[in-house]
Amino acid sequence: MDNKLKPYCTIIGETIVTVVVFGDELADLYGYEMDAGDPFWYISGTDAWFEKQDVNDETFLVAKTYNKDYFSVPVDQKALDLLAVKNGVLVLLPNAPLKAEDIKQTTDLEELREWMNTEIGEDEIEGVIYCFYTEEDKKKYHEQ
Repeated sequence: MDNKLKPYCTIIGETIVTVVVFGDELADLYGYEMDAGDPFWYISGTDAWFEKQDVNDETFLVAKTYNKDYFSVPVDQKALDLLAVKNGVLVLLPNAPLKAEDIKQTTDLEELREWMNTEIGEDEIEGVIYCFYTEEDKKKYHEQ
């Protein structure tokens, strides 16, 4: 796979904040996933999470654990507003290039699952759900 593909954030169906990651940025976390139902797994917020960080004039979602920042992606206000209510980020890990326009054709997780299986192949993409922590959440759950 082309190592120049960068992670990106998009919204599926007006409500599902989704980050698409290419490569092995999250390899350290493999094995921590728990079954959330076919085809998506989840990572406990005590193991890894996303949080918002402002750098200069840009806002990013940062995937992190207590000890490490894994990667960051630019995020817009619409996604942040959704995360303030939903508190979850779907991370897709495809084995091939995947454009935001392609996955945005779906409107919910069931339709996304069917699209993934039909258009990409069940073994070519994984989905993992991460928590999104606000500043209040970080204080509550991580005492930061």
